[in-house]
Amino acid sequence: MIHNIQTVSNYIQEIEKLINNKEHNYYFRGQDDAFSNTLPAIFRSRKLLDNEDNLFNDFLMTDPQLFEKCRTNFERMALMEHYHLPTRLLDVSSNPLIALFFAVKGGQGNGEVYVYKDQPNPDKLAKMLNQRGWHNLINEYNFKSGLTNHNYFKKNAFSNEMQLESSLARQSMADKSSFFQTVKNFYQLDNSYIAQQHRLWSDDYLNYFEDEDSNYFAEFKHDLQTLPFLRLFEEAKRDIPSFANKLNPLELIVPKIVTSKRMSRRMENQQGLFLFVPFIGDEYDQSLEIDYEEVEKRAQLAIDILSLYNSENPDEKEKYIIPAQYKRPILDELAKLGIDYSFIYPEDHAKKAEMIKDKYLGL
Repeated sequence: MIHNIQTVSNYIQEIEKLINNKEHNYYFRGQDDAFSNTLPAIFRSRKLLDNEDNLFNDFLMTDPQLFEKCRTNFERMALMEHYHLPTRLLDVSSNPLIALFFAVKGGQGNGEVYVYKDQPNPDKLAKMLNQRGWHNLINEYNFKSGLTNHNYFKKNAFSNEMQLESSLARQSMADKSSFFQTVKNFYQLDNSYIAQQHRLWSDDYLNYFEDEDSNYFAEFKHDLQTLPFLRLFEEAKRDIPSFANKLNPLELIVPKIVTSKRMSRRMENQQGLFLFVPFIGDEYDQSLEIDYEEVEKRAQLAIDILSLYNSENPDEKEKYIIPAQYKRPILDELAKLGIDYSFIYPEDHAKKAEMIKDKYLGL
């Protein structure tokens, strides 16, 4: 549903209708123009995506002291996003007023606020899997989704899953190519396994690596001993020495809301979290010629799994639009509530000086 917002109180009223539904945790993202997508910066160019490992590693080499307090590769990636290096992270906030600020702080056109949750939209998840030819895999996520002992879609920065996936960002294109070919074979195998055996990989995952009789996925177990996987596991172990040489491929194709340690006053004030956009494996398959627009579409479809949609119109996202002429008045209203540039960017002293100057120029 499209909500047109003219005042802060109008916005709060609309948001209250939403959050009265206690079934989900909601997260908000503001964009100060009507962009054609909600993709993170790494997907704005094929050159950026193809050089994700170089972007990550070059930033570490350029300013290693900046990352001294980071304990995991995900925290390093989050800090890079904080300093505007292109990453596969999408900034979101648990505070809808913070998202509103970002929707009205600049831009020439209408501002927009999108809503996400940490449980999947089953129709969008099924659509993604069906497009890849893995329609049976939806059963894997139906089985685990929402259970207190496991959630594919909500993680924290210290989880093994996020350490592995953020470490994967640092691997070379050649290693990614071999890695994702193996993982793609696994998905095809699991899709057949569900149909033929009427069992789920996730039923047996915890015991699989210790069970010498697990022959159906024996090739996958063997592939985990190849160099691309071993290099990935070694990278993960640099931060987590107890990290085991195993992974659950079902984690790799879905987006996640990730909570992280707030490493600055800015991150604390913004009540920030991240939406981690999964890898599009075919991008690294050198045997395929995949158009980059298709990579963008697949990344957007992955994000849409966690996007909130209108319950009465499943193809329409819940979106709050702030017409351009109301952006400045709303920005002033937010400032009266204490949400201004000095609160959002507490370490940006140049911005504080500019605010003080503008205050007196406006007299």
